[in-house]
Amino acid sequence: MRSRAVRHAGRCIGLVAIVGVPGAAYAQDVQTSVVASVGGSAESNPYNDTNSHGAAVAATADVRGTVVARDDRTTVDVTGWASFRQFLRRYGLEDSYGVNTDISSRQSDRLTLRGSGSFSYSVGGFSGYGRPSLSPVDPTSIIPDPTQPDPLAGLNPLTGLSDANILGQRTRFTSYGSGVGADMQLGARSSASLDLSARALRFALTSYDDYNTYSGQLQLNHRLDELFSVGLIGTLTKTNYLSLRQGDARTAELLASVDRRLGSHWSLNLGLGASFTKIDGRGGLPDTNFTALSARLRFCWQDESSNLCLGALRSPQPAADGNVRVSDTLTADYSLRLSARENLSVSGAYSRTGRGRTAAIGGGAPAIDFVNASVRYDNQISKKLTAFVASNFSKSITSGLRRRPNVGISMGLQVRIGTGQ
Repeated sequence: MRSRAVRHAGRCIGLVAIVGVPGAAYAQDVQTSVVASVGGSAESNPYNDTNSHGAAVAATADVRGTVVARDDRTTVDVTGWASFRQFLRRYGLEDSYGVNTDISSRQSDRLTLRGSGSFSYSVGGFSGYGRPSLSPVDPTSIIPDPTQPDPLAGLNPLTGLSDANILGQRTRFTSYGSGVGADMQLGARSSASLDLSARALRFALTSYDDYNTYSGQLQLNHRLDELFSVGLIGTLTKTNYLSLRQGDARTAELLASVDRRLGSHWSLNLGLGASFTKIDGRGGLPDTNFTALSARLRFCWQDESSNLCLGALRSPQPAADGNVRVSDTLTADYSLRLSARENLSVSGAYSRTGRGRTAAIGGGAPAIDFVNASVRYDNQISKKLTAFVASNFSKSITSGLRRRPNVGISMGLQVRIGTGQ
């Protein structure tokens, strides 16, 4: 297992070098930053187990490096990270690694091309979501900037939070993602975005089902005035479960969208519509078809010292138990600058993976709920050094299973260096 982790870490470093260094070599402006944290944590039930063994204490370390290279037309943004949590007993070492790359190139005043790729090798369900973190809460990692276009649909972080099967669990998984996109200006007030993406998830536990997803999205937008725009978003998604006993699925989704600036502080991005899903039958069994309400929401407020962002997503998503289910995610993030050196951030989320749809393919499986809340306080000791303390609560809820909630606290020091700090 350790040699595998080292190989994955090497791949992350190699990918950063392959993608980031050439961009840096030719860019007019290159910024780099490294954020490293060390500390300790204590938790009551680290992996939301049914049989908790009491409090667990761990030494923790995180490191995250970013290279951003720009010229007049192109921006290359590469981020690599590694996280380590050494428990003093029972659980041993938890290590996770990842790399993300985003490329944007303006071809003309009317056309911008984009590309994105990601890799992660993680424990704990989507990089330990629902765990005390050594990294500052960053609302944009959950709810994108409402004034900017959506990221590639297949790589939307909200989608990643929707499978409550693995959130907070001691599950090692590997995720690969890639996408390409184009933003086109069709006229003085009209624009269009086209995105194609693919994602692969591989799980260490045989009780979970590996799968690939392929997605295409077309978004049309018309600006009525400087503060108000309307549009349509159409998405086609195919899910391929690699186990022969599982049925593949296809989903078509259509949303009507509204983007609105509400004064100088508030912004609203809302999409409402419907989705249509077909799950292939196998072994002579009939196909399963279902329709569901789909929705996306970002409602944000921001001023000079604080920001608040509420998010929601409802759509069919692949689940690790081999069934495409309707999933719901709600998020809330608030941050406040208390003084020139002090910051407070509060975060909360609820995710629900709906019940299975068919008796043959994951049917009868109960819905799974996951809730999380956290608070973090940061005190900047110097320009490069920050001390922090954070507390966290999380709980996974499944009918017929009793899981104790996880309550945790962490504290430590964080150092930031580089030209992009």
